[in-house]
Amino acid sequence: MAAEDDRLMREVHALPGAAHRRQHLYGACALHTAELRHLVNYHGWPTAVLVGGEASVAALKILLHAPESDRAFVLSCCGLIQAAVAEGACDTAYGAYAHDLSAVRQGRRQRYGTQVDPRLLRPYPIEDPEGVEARRSAVGLPPLSGELAAHQRRRLLIS
Repeated sequence: MAAEDDRLMREVHALPGAAHRRQHLYGACALHTAELRHLVNYHGWPTAVLVGGEASVAALKILLHAPESDRAFVLSCCGLIQAAVAEGACDTAYGAYAHDLSAVRQGRRQRYGTQVDPRLLRPYPIEDPEGVEARRSAVGLPPLSGELAAHQRRRLLIS
């Protein structure tokens, strides 16, 4: 599903008209989120121990692209991820993504700068921006400037 998600992201950016892009992408993300919901309901959060590293990263990627209409599911998964991090079953970076996703979906400031506004290619508001690099480093995330540059490069490649 993650490979399909990546393919659709590239394809959607190639389609004419922003409304068409959003509609096409929303449908694909909704389908992937429904599949993830089924897996989570049956097995719990797909940690690397449970499904392997690649599949666990794919699950996180699908969660990050879940439609706003699936907010309750997203927040539930963020809680499962935080619990898995606390148990040592998920990498600390997952916890950072889960915290920020939950915060942004609830209209709060994020802590690690992992959530980026796709239109502006800037992070959504960050609490204590001066300390963000230290927090990112502490959980194994690369510097924010590098992440933002990667977003810019991807945008150029698919434009």
